[in-house]
Amino acid sequence: MNKYYDFEQIEGLLSIVLFGSKARGEEDDFSDVDIFLLVEDIPQDRIEEIIDILKSKLLFDNIRISLYQISTYKQLLLEGSMFIWHLKLEGRIIYKKSNINLYNNLVPFTKFQYNLSLYKKLYINAKASLKANGMNEFDLSQLFFICRNVCLLTCFKLSYPTFGRISVYDKLLEIIGVLPLSRENYILLSRWRLSYTRAIDLNLNFPTGVNMLKILAEIDNLFTLSREIIESGGQNVGKITKHEDILEKIEKRQNFSI
Repeated sequence: MNKYYDFEQIEGLLSIVLFGSKARGEEDDFSDVDIFLLVEDIPQDRIEEIIDILKSKLLFDNIRISLYQISTYKQLLLEGSMFIWHLKLEGRIIYKKSNINLYNNLVPFTKFQYNLSLYKKLYINAKASLKANGMNEFDLSQLFFICRNVCLLTCFKLSYPTFGRISVYDKLLEIIGVLPLSRENYILLSRWRLSYTRAIDLNLNFPTGVNMLKILAEIDNLFTLSREIIESGGQNVGKITKHEDILEKIEKRQNFSI
């Protein structure tokens, strides 16, 4: 990154935040560099100009940009957007205008059941596609996207916010002690996600029919577990509450096997 570049001179730019694996220090050979940009309510052509300028000044490879205009961003603060919480908890501010408070008015995230229902719909669609089209890279990639987000949502509910591709699974496993989705199958699906989204040849073989049914059964049980956690606890109010009552219920449950 060009440490000496004056971002203040870029008209319309309000903030730059590094987030994701690079910000956490967890990057690997497959990681993108995730950059969040906040801009004023400006025309699309000016947005594209700002992106081009920043890509030339931020000396990272594989930059992936998430950009919001200020009016949309303010609405996300009032909705308690999990993405904004991600930025607040793990982001590293590269630049912001002096009059900008990025996280002022950010309310607690509360849409646990709503988000879980969205992931369940995606899961139902992926299963239907696998049945109709047979084994394919896209649907296996989608299964990882779904599993990662279910783990992320569940960790957040338990007040252990974690966002890493693999670390979110490991954190949930650490909290609960046992998960219905095996780490081996989670890693396998993560590799299909990398293969599909990055066009990386990882020399993968499609799961057999029997193994695929096992993976789907494990994901079914992951949804059951997440739903129980979400329905058992109160709303997250922005405090670190470990919800020991929920963990005790999980410890006693016998609804799934590993």
